[in-house]
Amino acid sequence: MPRKPVHYVTDPAVWKILVAPVRAEILETLRMLGPCGIADVARQLDRPADSLYRHFEKIIATGVVVETGTRRAGRRTERIYDMIADDLAPRFGKAGGQAVNDAYLVTATTILTMSVRTFRAAAAAGQLVGLGLDKPCNTRAFFEHVWLTPADFDELNAIFSSLADFLERKKTRTAATRLQLVTVLVAPIVRRRGAARSRATTRSRGVRPPARSSPTPSSSRKRVP
Repeated sequence: MPRKPVHYVTDPAVWKILVAPVRAEILETLRMLGPCGIADVARQLDRPADSLYRHFEKIIATGVVVETGTRRAGRRTERIYDMIADDLAPRFGKAGGQAVNDAYLVTATTILTMSVRTFRAAAAAGQLVGLGLDKPCNTRAFFEHVWLTPADFDELNAIFSSLADFLERKKTRTAATRLQLVTVLVAPIVRRRGAARSRATTRSRGVRPPARSSPTPSSSRKRVP
């Protein structure tokens, strides 16, 4: 069965099921491998196959992964699974605001959890090189606080879309490649103490937020080890 380009998930509760850490990894692995068995996914994730069955059951119940056939694996018959679409995306429409925000929070938490785990394992193995500033390098980490208009955010999102297209073309393993995790997160900053008063003062005085300074040289950017 050919995959659709994208499947939109309209229920925040279903989205939260799909983006739990192990399930998100399962889905990404299925995207990369195509139709395959649970044992194939387990080898890719370096996890015991038995630990994935419960997660597969939950994913299959949502309808985004289906059984596409069977094949012989030694003396037993192995089920083959695939995603119904090349990509999954949330489209919650008028769903409740807090439920939607909770779903987005679970998404970000999963991404951060996988990122920290990946960095920790690579550091323990002595495999982190360069932090993007030296060559050769295999690691990059930085963050920026910026003032963005809605138009600025649209421009930034277009850059991310271009990056996503580039990464999508890198899903095939070759002899010269190494598996890498790329993480992107953007979120509005909420100041809990004095934020409302500061915003009100800015509006009443007609003061614009401070303009962003000229680009900081990469050598002095804030970096996260």
